[in-house]
Amino acid sequence: MKTQLVCLPCILRQALDAARFATDDLNLQREILSEVMAEMATLDYEKSPPYMAYIIHELVREKSGIKDPYREVKHKFTMFGLEIYDELKEIVNESKHPLNTAIRLSIAGNIIDYGVFENISEAEVFVSINKCLEADLSIANVNNLKNDLEKANTILFLGDNAGETVLDRFLLEEMPLEKITYVVKGSPIVNDAIMEDAKEAGLTDLLPVIDNGSNAQGTILELCSYEFNQIFNEADLIIAKGQAHYETMNDFQLGRIYHLFQAKCNVIAEEVGCNVGDMVIIKK
Repeated sequence: MKTQLVCLPCILRQALDAARFATDDLNLQREILSEVMAEMATLDYEKSPPYMAYIIHELVREKSGIKDPYREVKHKFTMFGLEIYDELKEIVNESKHPLNTAIRLSIAGNIIDYGVFENISEAEVFVSINKCLEADLSIANVNNLKNDLEKANTILFLGDNAGETVLDRFLLEEMPLEKITYVVKGSPIVNDAIMEDAKEAGLTDLLPVIDNGSNAQGTILELCSYEFNQIFNEADLIIAKGQAHYETMNDFQLGRIYHLFQAKCNVIAEEVGCNVGDMVIIKK
């Protein structure tokens, strides 16, 4: 999807947050923001918001000298996810419809998104979990996903944020693991998971994990590695977690991509026909 004017304040806010995570030096923060605003004036509005954010975060990292400003945040939420894992796994095990429940928990974890929110608390994650366990979710779409999971020989699971990765495990464990490859980012971008985060979440002990060779939010194929593009093109089924994946791939009409996320802004909510905060499961 193309970047809209209303997206710009969010991108600028991301830059400010990243600068604050990277340094306490107020003068350096001001310098970074000044350069970011100058750079934003030159950006191509035909590109998606995550593409614009990719350029801006590159600038923040270059100016601050900090490769992974969100490293501590990612570790914090991965540890939190592991702390509550057993409690939530029991909910899945006791559910009459474990796949449905696992999808809800996976989408609940999508609240851990520092690309959208300035700050997130553990209490807010619990609120998201309780909300997603109770909210409406298209049974037809869940059943369609279940059928497609059974038919597919190769499944690509595009992960999103660290911490959310732990809640993805509930869904992965209800899927045919022998068919699945989990994908993380090639290097840091906001609080998106990289290989280090996947290992910490226990994903590498569960199934094959690869990186896409990119440090952009979502999946921007032109920025991903040749090897990842090959795997992407050959996959029978793709599960894409998070709003950024929808923003970067909503124009793909491949008939084999399921987007699972929480709608976090009016632009996306209007695009998919839901309310802000709703769970989304949609096939493209």
